[in-house]
Amino acid sequence: MFHDVHEAIHWLEVQIKFKPKTDLTRMREALMKLDLDLSSMKKIHIAGTNGKGSVASYISHILIEAGYKVMTFTSPYLVRFNERIRLQMKEIRDDHLLTLTNQIYAFNEQFKASFGETLSFFELLTLMSLIYAKDQGVDVIVMEVGLGGLLDATNTLNYDLSLITSIGFDHMKQLGNTLESIASNKLGILKKGNHLITTVDPTLHAYFNEHVTRIGATMKTLTLSDVSVMTYEPLVYMYQGVTYQIALRGQYQILNSLLSIEAIHNLFKEIKDETIQKALKKTVWSGRLEEIDYNVFIDGAHNTHAIDALIETAKSTFKDHEIWVLFSALGDKDIKGMLEKVETFAKRIVVTTFPDPRFQDLTEVAKGYQMIPSAMNAIETLKKEMTANTILIITGSLHFIGFIKKNYYRTC
Repeated sequence: MFHDVHEAIHWLEVQIKFKPKTDLTRMREALMKLDLDLSSMKKIHIAGTNGKGSVASYISHILIEAGYKVMTFTSPYLVRFNERIRLQMKEIRDDHLLTLTNQIYAFNEQFKASFGETLSFFELLTLMSLIYAKDQGVDVIVMEVGLGGLLDATNTLNYDLSLITSIGFDHMKQLGNTLESIASNKLGILKKGNHLITTVDPTLHAYFNEHVTRIGATMKTLTLSDVSVMTYEPLVYMYQGVTYQIALRGQYQILNSLLSIEAIHNLFKEIKDETIQKALKKTVWSGRLEEIDYNVFIDGAHNTHAIDALIETAKSTFKDHEIWVLFSALGDKDIKGMLEKVETFAKRIVVTTFPDPRFQDLTEVAKGYQMIPSAMNAIETLKKEMTANTILIITGSLHFIGFIKKNYYRTC
């Protein structure tokens, strides 16, 4: 048992991250043994390559504004481990996290004795979030898929509503090398009788429709053509005769917020438009084109699909500025492909490093780009050379921008 929350978090983080599996037997067995009755709670499941965290934040803020008690489960975190599990969008308290970890530690030992093996890191964390939701007596559970969908630990529940944001190339080793194979995995969250709302690209609509029809579910698709954009800074658009203003920056937030609006309309018809408007206007989500200093932004674009979205945003939001990019990424990403896309909109690109167990040497892949080994030194160098017309975007990895966010005000 653990007496300190840091010791508890360390134990969680050293548990095996991924276990080979062809089904969800292990998680279903664990849930059955925990005997959690979540039937009184509405449950929303969010899958997709990018945008899941923003959608979870929008939906949670709307529900809280409407008077509901909400547990939100997202990953990964940027600065603090506690960000993964939230009540009313406030990070889980250290004492609650310590109690939950001790509880799941004891359960994991019992589970090994009866089932023959322990649970993985994400399985343990998912179970902790569900125990917390039950203990806190929440009205709604908002669950973000960890990886893929079909075999994700969050996919053991039957949800009241399924959402899929975008589909792009990421985690190909686990999900496949085609958009269809990745889409198929994410569509795995859908079960017979479920309803899906999605903002995937229209080129995938036929594929989605075939799958939805085959399993006996229903679907609604949303596209940018459904809205009329009024301004980009701030982001204001009209949907079904109602005007919405979004606090978060980025053109891609139009679809993320639209998906959230439709989710509320579908599952909580009693919530008024005015409540949704009020909540969207003050919804925040760290690391999504977040300004951390004058003209210095961090963005969690961590795959080529997300870089594409960042390019569109940069063109509309910073069209009168010169854009510089400080880039770093983890070794399992398409770094070359991401940097080639960054070249299309950035006047200056600097590649750097940051401490992370999954970080790999970028020297070879970064040939042809300016390299400043220390991320914080790189920021200091770039800030000294920036003019009033320069925008610095720090991007390439959620882990990277988390490191920057944690250390920026200590050194800059």
